[in-house]
Amino acid sequence: MQLPEPSKIETGTSILFLGAGFSAEATNTKDESIKDVESLITYLLGKVGIASSEGYDLDTASEEFQKVYGDEATVVSLHNNFRTKVYTEDQATIVTQPWRRIYTTNYDDVIETICSDSRKSITKHDVRDSVSQPMPSTTQLLHIYGDIGRASAQEFAQAFLLTERQRDNSPFLKSPWMRAFQNDVLAASSVVFVGFSISDIDIRRLLGLLPSEVHEKIHFVTRTEERQPIITRMSKFGTPHPIGLSAFAAHLGRKRPGAAVTTYTVLPVTIHEMFYTPKLTASVSAPDLERLFISGVPDLDKLSQADISAEPGSYTISRSRHAYQRAGNNASGVMPILVNSDIGNGKTIFADQIGYQYAQKNYRVFKFQREPDNIGDILAYLQALEDSALLIFDDVMRFPKLPTAILELRKSNLVILATVRTSFLDTSLSAVKSRLGNATCVQIDLDSPQRDETKRTVEYLAVNGLLGKYSNLTDNEKLDFVEKTCGSQLRDIVLSLYETGVLHSRVEELLINVQKLDKNAQDLIIFSAILTQAGYQELSEVWLLTELLDYSGALEDLRASLNKQELGSLVRIDQGDLSIRSPALAEFILRRVFNLGTILDVVKRALTSVHNNLTSEEDLVKMAKGLLKFSVYSRIIRSDRENVLIERFYDDCRLLSFAASDPLFWVQRSICTMKNKQFDISFRFIDNAYGLARSRRNWDTYQIDNHKARVLLTQSHENGVSVDGSREKDALSLLQAVLARKNDDLYHPLSVMRIYAEIVDKYIHTLTFEQKNSLKHSIESAIRSISKFRHTGRFRNLTELRSRLANSVKALD
Repeated sequence: MQLPEPSKIETGTSILFLGAGFSAEATNTKDESIKDVESLITYLLGKVGIASSEGYDLDTASEEFQKVYGDEATVVSLHNNFRTKVYTEDQATIVTQPWRRIYTTNYDDVIETICSDSRKSITKHDVRDSVSQPMPSTTQLLHIYGDIGRASAQEFAQAFLLTERQRDNSPFLKSPWMRAFQNDVLAASSVVFVGFSISDIDIRRLLGLLPSEVHEKIHFVTRTEERQPIITRMSKFGTPHPIGLSAFAAHLGRKRPGAAVTTYTVLPVTIHEMFYTPKLTASVSAPDLERLFISGVPDLDKLSQADISAEPGSYTISRSRHAYQRAGNNASGVMPILVNSDIGNGKTIFADQIGYQYAQKNYRVFKFQREPDNIGDILAYLQALEDSALLIFDDVMRFPKLPTAILELRKSNLVILATVRTSFLDTSLSAVKSRLGNATCVQIDLDSPQRDETKRTVEYLAVNGLLGKYSNLTDNEKLDFVEKTCGSQLRDIVLSLYETGVLHSRVEELLINVQKLDKNAQDLIIFSAILTQAGYQELSEVWLLTELLDYSGALEDLRASLNKQELGSLVRIDQGDLSIRSPALAEFILRRVFNLGTILDVVKRALTSVHNNLTSEEDLVKMAKGLLKFSVYSRIIRSDRENVLIERFYDDCRLLSFAASDPLFWVQRSICTMKNKQFDISFRFIDNAYGLARSRRNWDTYQIDNHKARVLLTQSHENGVSVDGSREKDALSLLQAVLARKNDDLYHPLSVMRIYAEIVDKYIHTLTFEQKNSLKHSIESAIRSISKFRHTGRFRNLTELRSRLANSVKALD
């Protein structure tokens, strides 16, 4: 692999990592060469009378020196060695390129001195500083193990990572900068290590967690006489170049201290272009379909016009003709397509189908992998793009700024297609709208299939022999299976095929292979599946999973284990992520392979890691709170006997910093005890939630109000209607108050109203006259509240709910 061209580095998308070998040719303020690691070890040991350095590393040598002379003398020695007086032109040429970031394990100020003399703009940080984005035309410098510019005695004790004691407690591994480094390596066009011997175990571990694809853009520039064992070790993580600093500087050619050169023609690394071949039909085999249903990820070469028109032999299940027409004809540069469905109901496959549809119209199709810290490169590329393009954002909630920024370009040749879980639409509509700049969208709901779509589904399953034991049903019975048994939900159809269909035996084989993995690898799969269930797939980064669960293995070893057990169709491990290939599969794995106690133990370990080390990272704390929701686990609870495991989980988690003081944590605990019919305890937790909410300024209690109403009505449903109907009236007052003051997150209060009808169904023949009158009054009031509701179009079941309540009123007459 050749060194990256200077023209690529000029674009400001490359990362430089400097080790001790880089500084060796510089001269310090005592007119001596800045000592490399070996020389510094010899010097420190010599000062304490230890003649031989054999067996010592820098950590232990520093420990010996510090024990004799103390912190102050250690700092003086550091200043004498690491303050720069003279540097070489080769060093200056290397530093004065428009690197996005420079990481260094060095303590010296060679970089700062070069940049000051060359008028190159840099901003300097250490691992205690918060992560920020590099300013325009500025390189960001991070000293990982300490900065001589901050090396007072006090700073040495707090921030310098030199002694064994200090390195054993490396704040870098527990800081947001570790995550920034991982993201930089994944997103950078190239990563160049200069003077780095790969002996640093912290950095070596990070490199070991990167996928082999990323190693292709990592380069190690080392001395010409580098020892072969080091070259061999480097080859595991990237391409070694034993050419020396001078040759690398000659390759770069000249200093470039100014701003990066903006390029408009190179596809940004966080965008993947999708290529389709238009054709009427494709050759599709039974193994192709098996891989599709197990992985949930289509092979784009197998897509054809048959997938849109539902012709026999289509590779994927065709959705409603109306949906394809609306997506293909109504969208524009200012009117994006928004596709919603419940988890596992086919959003990703539908987006790929629409990609095929647009490719037929000579659009280029791009899918965004992740939102980079700096979206300027993407916007510059799209601003200059003359071709028409469909831009796919799968799970738009993962992209806080980029879709809006693209819409603000107002380019008619750019059409956005975004997917989102229905739960976000139902509970956080304003947040979804903000992701798309509050633009009017062409909205497509995959959770409410029309009859033509269910017929297409039945025909697809039948012609491909996927119905298994259901294949002997009549056509009407097959429709009933899809519409009633599976609720027309693709996820439930797939789960049924896993449970009893023709895919059952193949999936069972794979699940058995999961059990053959070692326990640590199984824990990673469990947590990745939970993240998929909870909607946090974007946090399935390998380095993060291994950090949260204290997994010490290398990524390639994990990949080899998965491949050995033929689990590639279940688990995706590339681009630095470890994720279950489909939400339906994630749910099935959790339900069939692991017991609930094991799952909860893994989650608890990860949450404890966030509590101990990562509370400064907002998205991880948000994830941790999300994993405390009862709904994450409700679908994998096999019986009521397991409720005690959930209660124990919440008991343990109440000590976490982001839980105990959060009113909504106590709502989740209340949900758990409500499910176990412990209503007194449930109300006690509700009171605790209200108390915490009152301590927060302007904190709306609508979620607590809604849940309290649910508990009140659930108690009536389980134990009978209150004697005078007061409990049911109290519940309605809470629900009406929420509807009156909220324009968003109203799915839940409307769904709670349905319990009134269930109460009537259950107790209609045993109610007293007073109870009937009270219930009738409450339900009529509920119907009036629904009639006044201003957002009826958002809730597809609203008409059915109103009809259900009206029938309950008639039954009470």
